[in-house]
Amino acid sequence: MQALLAQIAAHFQINLSDIAVESIYHGKRQKQNVCRLKIRSKNYLLKQHEITDAVPESGFTPFQIEKFTLSTLHKDGCLVPRIIWESEQHQALLLEWRGDQTLDSLAQSRSVSSLMLDMQTILNVFCHIEEVFRKNEAQFNPYVFHFNLKQTLQRLLEQGRKTVDYLQHLSKTPPTASQAAQLDIAWTSLSNHLLDAKPTLGGLDYQARNIVFDRELPYFVDFASVGWDWQERRLVQYLNSIGASQEGANFVSLLDRELVDAYAERVIEHLEKCSTADIAARVDGHHLLFYLSILHRILQAVAKPETAENQILLDAWGDAQLRFQRAIELIINTDLSDDIYIIQIREMIGKFQADIA
Repeated sequence: MQALLAQIAAHFQINLSDIAVESIYHGKRQKQNVCRLKIRSKNYLLKQHEITDAVPESGFTPFQIEKFTLSTLHKDGCLVPRIIWESEQHQALLLEWRGDQTLDSLAQSRSVSSLMLDMQTILNVFCHIEEVFRKNEAQFNPYVFHFNLKQTLQRLLEQGRKTVDYLQHLSKTPPTASQAAQLDIAWTSLSNHLLDAKPTLGGLDYQARNIVFDRELPYFVDFASVGWDWQERRLVQYLNSIGASQEGANFVSLLDRELVDAYAERVIEHLEKCSTADIAARVDGHHLLFYLSILHRILQAVAKPETAENQILLDAWGDAQLRFQRAIELIINTDLSDDIYIIQIREMIGKFQADIA
């Protein structure tokens, strides 16, 4: 670290002692690969990539991928941090400081209604970034991280269905043949709708912690990995707060009908010619699947709390019962589309939960 700081001092033509280093925390957990530097009364973000090996198939390191991505997005006017200085030797980027107030922390400390204007701005920035990725697809292709996207979604869908079946089992009310058939039809419709959609190119680290606010403007950060995924899945995970490692935190969804409708209008204007209802249903479906996945992780962690991975999750999320109840509430009460099959699945889960209670 000292050798890296000495190079930064040389770049600014100052003494090493003129650089103040401050740790950055997400909740109670310190971030290991980033810190704030104070130089001549200005703040900067220093990011040193922990993975220094080249990504399989692409042949580029996360440092090289993020350097190219941030440069390309910033050049096209996207709200991402500007690169001030770089070191290939140390796999490090010095970025302009864009604040330490994340969307994740804001969602935990403010009411959802008070954030709605911010959400419209975030949606516009998100769509702009997606459009720049699409416009520069050929240039980004060499940097893409390849994985079996449909297989991943298929696994999540199978896992989600098992979670629904388990919730039904907990209710101790066996489904009628008609109810079972209805669930099968609804789940098949959901699966086909999500699997048939066309993925898009973009960042692969999408979460509410990767949106920071600087003078009320949202900046998107962390682009060390890029690849193909569904745009609606990225949107859902950016706009749902997990609140990990924050005292008294719980899940918060920042999506509502108005925001989803605005997103759908933007998509049919710039990306694909289909109905806004279809786009809204995809957002709704990914939102449902996201929280079913969360329920699965909680159930898994509670069943085997001794494993290292589950210990980390339980420590970060706190009270598992409160988390479970909140995820159920967000599944039951969320209203993002008029898709009859997604509505049926949400209603069925609400019925199972009422029987358990």
